[in-house]
Amino acid sequence: MAAGFSEWKVNRQYSAHDRVTYLGKQYRCSVTHKSNSASNPKTAVKMWQKQTD
Repeated sequence: MAAGFSEWKVNRQYSAHDRVTYLGKQYRCSVTHKSNSASNPKTAVKMWQKQTD
């Protein structure tokens, strides 16, 4: 796992600028929210911004 990135999890509070990994990709949180199965970084593109490799 890349330094500064944690694994994305359901039912966790995320703040803007938090960084996570999900399915092998890195993402940065765009808005503060509590995660659920529909707010994963791959599908919730308004909440997460994919980071370049």
